[in-house]
Amino acid sequence: MTAVCDAPELVLHERGRVFSNRHHYDVLSPEGAPLAEVVEEVRLGFLGAVVSSRYVVVVDGAAQLFVERPGTWGRLEFHAVRPDGSPLGRVRQENSIGAPRFEVATPDGVLARMTGGAWGSREWTVTLHADPRPTSLRKGGEVIGGVHRRKRSLDRVLVDADEFALSTDPALDPDLRALLLVGVVALDGVRDRQKSSGD
Repeated sequence: MTAVCDAPELVLHERGRVFSNRHHYDVLSPEGAPLAEVVEEVRLGFLGAVVSSRYVVVVDGAAQLFVERPGTWGRLEFHAVRPDGSPLGRVRQENSIGAPRFEVATPDGVLARMTGGAWGSREWTVTLHADPRPTSLRKGGEVIGGVHRRKRSLDRVLVDADEFALSTDPALDPDLRALLLVGVVALDGVRDRQKSSGD
């Protein structure tokens, strides 16, 4: 999809939201070099209610990926599409209570699951759930990545900004890695919604 998703290690660095409720992230290399931006665009409905939002992954000023998040009620779902409109896949929230858990699915049927975060843990593990492709050498239950929510410094607590490190198998397909990056955005979005609702 884009060179940003060729890197097995990525950092999603949330910018502070002092005067805005929209998310804006920098995608960085582990050394801190900028690779991309993720910007949220909110669509408002009657009386200013948020009816949907869209995240745009921007590399060198050009949109590389669009992530639609329809609605704001119930379990969230994120649909990723390329600039030409072809689907990259979806990330679906699996649970309503407790630490967020997600199913990640590609159009050709590869399924992965992102689980963790229980009891205050900062770690999520990404395991392969199914890969129906005859060329696949991977098996269900295989760990293909991990997400670590970094501890926030005081200045980042004050502006409610998180930072996540995504590490994946270097041999992972870049499209699936891009979808896991969407999964990290989804993780932050669901955690924010849980904090605002008191769950």
